[in-house]
Amino acid sequence: MVDELDQKLIAALQKNGREGYVELARKLGVVEGTVRKRVKNLLGKDTIKITAVPNMRKLGYGFIGIMGLQVRMEDLRKVADNLAKNRHVCYLAFVAGRYDLMAIVVTRSPEELSRFIEREISAIPSILRTETYINLDIIKGAPGQLDTTRLVNNLEHVDDKEA
Repeated sequence: MVDELDQKLIAALQKNGREGYVELARKLGVVEGTVRKRVKNLLGKDTIKITAVPNMRKLGYGFIGIMGLQVRMEDLRKVADNLAKNRHVCYLAFVAGRYDLMAIVVTRSPEELSRFIEREISAIPSILRTETYINLDIIKGAPGQLDTTRLVNNLEHVDDKEA
């Protein structure tokens, strides 16, 4: 688990993953070596990952659809593996409920999404039913980035002795 300092460090890195250790240390009121050690530890334990998040709108991909897919159960893994290779499918998960898979699909336009559904989705016979929701406006969580700020801010603190 993480302690309060790790939590503050994660929150700061979420705002700016390129911020230097010296600046982070100043903001958090600790020495630079502590920040360096903490970041290395968080990365080493796979607690965080520092990565670039492209602005898909600026790259021409501003149309986002969320698609629920009902799939023949015996073909579920095969369909998922197939969809995961598609460049437009940016998120794919097995889910419980009305659908078996949930996908986030990013395209340049409604027409491109239509072609994706017509040419890619309808070409997979094991997909029994789909339902697509179109994003009109994003309130929280930019495309390609889930907003986990509130989750991180409310993590339970564990003393190092307990961890």
